[in-house]
Amino acid sequence: MAGTDRQICCSMTSALLSVVREEGGDAAVGSVLGRAGSNRDLAYLENPDNWISLAEATALLEAGVAESGDEAFARHVGEHTVRRHAGTQVSTILRSLGSTEAVLEQITRTAAKLSAVTDLETLEARPGRAVVRARARPGFERSRLHCDWAAGLMSSATILFGLPLARVSESECQARGDASCLYEVSWDAELAAQAADPQLRVTALEAQMLAMSARLKSCFATAGDLVSAADLRTVLQRIVERAATAVRAPSHVLAVRTGEGAELEVYSHGIDADAGEALVWATLGGSAMSGSALAVDVKSSRRSYGQLIAHYPTSMEFFPQEEELLRLYAQHAAAVLDMATALDESDRRHREVSALHSLALALAEAGTSNEVAERLAASVPEVVDCDRVSVWLWDEVEKRLRLQARAGGFDGSFSHLRDMTISPADTPSLQRMIAAPEPMFFRAGEKDPYIAELMTMLGVIAMVVVPILARGDFLGVLTVSVTAHPKRLDPTRDLLAQLTGVAALAATALKNGQLVDTLEFRANHDGLTGLLNRVGFRQRIDTILAIAESGETRMGLLFVDLNGFKDVNDLYGHDAGDELIREVARRLQATTRAADSIARFGGDEFAIILTEIESRDQVRAAEARVRAVFGEALRLGDVQVRIGASVGSGLFPDDGSTIAALVRHADAAMYVDKAQTRRAHEEQREGQPASVGPAGRARSAARPSSPRSPARPKTPASS
Repeated sequence: MAGTDRQICCSMTSALLSVVREEGGDAAVGSVLGRAGSNRDLAYLENPDNWISLAEATALLEAGVAESGDEAFARHVGEHTVRRHAGTQVSTILRSLGSTEAVLEQITRTAAKLSAVTDLETLEARPGRAVVRARARPGFERSRLHCDWAAGLMSSATILFGLPLARVSESECQARGDASCLYEVSWDAELAAQAADPQLRVTALEAQMLAMSARLKSCFATAGDLVSAADLRTVLQRIVERAATAVRAPSHVLAVRTGEGAELEVYSHGIDADAGEALVWATLGGSAMSGSALAVDVKSSRRSYGQLIAHYPTSMEFFPQEEELLRLYAQHAAAVLDMATALDESDRRHREVSALHSLALALAEAGTSNEVAERLAASVPEVVDCDRVSVWLWDEVEKRLRLQARAGGFDGSFSHLRDMTISPADTPSLQRMIAAPEPMFFRAGEKDPYIAELMTMLGVIAMVVVPILARGDFLGVLTVSVTAHPKRLDPTRDLLAQLTGVAALAATALKNGQLVDTLEFRANHDGLTGLLNRVGFRQRIDTILAIAESGETRMGLLFVDLNGFKDVNDLYGHDAGDELIREVARRLQATTRAADSIARFGGDEFAIILTEIESRDQVRAAEARVRAVFGEALRLGDVQVRIGASVGSGLFPDDGSTIAALVRHADAAMYVDKAQTRRAHEEQREGQPASVGPAGRARSAARPSSPRSPARPKTPASS
């Protein structure tokens, strides 16, 4: 509630309702509430931890007078207040002062426990007599009923020490137009002295200790309840409410940070959230504030969490015992936060270990380095709180990073990044990373222009780049970034531990992936030329055929068989034959597009898979380019040789609707071409005109530019 609703403590309303109930029962209580126009429930008005406005309190006193017909009703309520709340914490504190005159001497502090609208000053306080002056605080007016209630309260101070009510007279009254209210309080000093007899004092102290013991047990029981609660925020709110019971004040605020770098959380009782937060910042900042505040630290041996504050909107002093009690509840809050922090840390560690274990399993199941990168990018958000992840692998040949995998919003407008590379010449940050591999943290406005432009393009405001190293070898980098809440990537010890743990797992997996890459390459590629072998050819053509079968495009296939390869092998030896095969492979690669694939079937046979074919003319053009490859001599060391080739082609699905059918068609076409070439050579040797093959020119066997006699017969080059 707002501060204007917290002016009179509900100790008064609790005593008022008790007096009404004793005289007229529950019906009278309902009648009083109706006369006063109060909409509050009884539980609120009977709880001394709550507060109401002066206007509402006055209306209830007026209704009580009207209901009872007793003009002294307000005074009776004051007299009944101490009896009604003799076992409360406030009464225990007052009783600990030791005497009636000591209680009245501390009237400023005492009155503040019940009212925030009056300034009280003790002019005289001695055994048997006290004089007290009361003035309404600025903005308030005292009424006759208010004055009568105050007189009743002062008369009941003696009850705390087992004495009859004191006598109170009001010689001046502000409600009647005087500058202040002047109360003269008297009691039987002799009787009070008897009550101060050592034996009686011992008995009183024993009773006091029993009361304090019960209070302490209640406090520990409360602590047990608080610690056992499941929800941390519920526990902290209950601590504020229990503190309000122990230390009487109109408002209480608990302000804590539950974690390192966490936002300040404010829990309040008797004050709205905004006002509570303003009070906290004023207290923490040491700035001026209205009223009086008692603030104690919420801290443990592990760390400091914040403060617990009791606040009065007006100027007053707190008892030392109240500070001790408030500190006790602050310790409760610290203990709860310690436990919650320990549980959170344990839970976080468990999640991290589980996430790293899952990542390790995922990486272990991956085969190639590309699969490792894909699984790494997909799994990192389970370990690190981020929005985007990318994995860049180092290309040792080209000396640059290549984007291998990404996760988290890299599609759509960012799809062009899939083939992106970064070289040390592009950014000094990469140069430093390679020279001294350590995690790098970047924020919006980064000085490195390349990184700044990249972050702007991606829409990220914070990014961490972590090197992936294996025994000193730089394998690549892992980047994690966020598009909002950059504090998630602050360089904390925990974040660094998470990222280095992920990078260590990635390094081992990538090393294994590179080995798998090598083995897979060897299994799918020809060892002599680096082209696809039969296994690789089958895998590649299966993939291309699956796309072609969708009807979006067609596929072409060329079969190439060298003419005269055996002659070269016999004339110049095994090494020359191998070099010829490698040179043919290089020339064939120069005639094809990037999306096309070339395979060597062994010996001198090659196949070329043509993608994205729209017409047979494109296949014929490719066939012509292949034939042209053999128009120039091939250099083999010191000699040059000329060989020809037989070429057959097929078009999917025109020449075959399956791989087997397409292969048979191209193979058959190649043998037709070979047969025609052979006839042409035979006719030339017999002096007859040469027949023309499909390419429009005669074929010739291999013939060296400068003949060389072999020392001995050679075997064909191995495949």
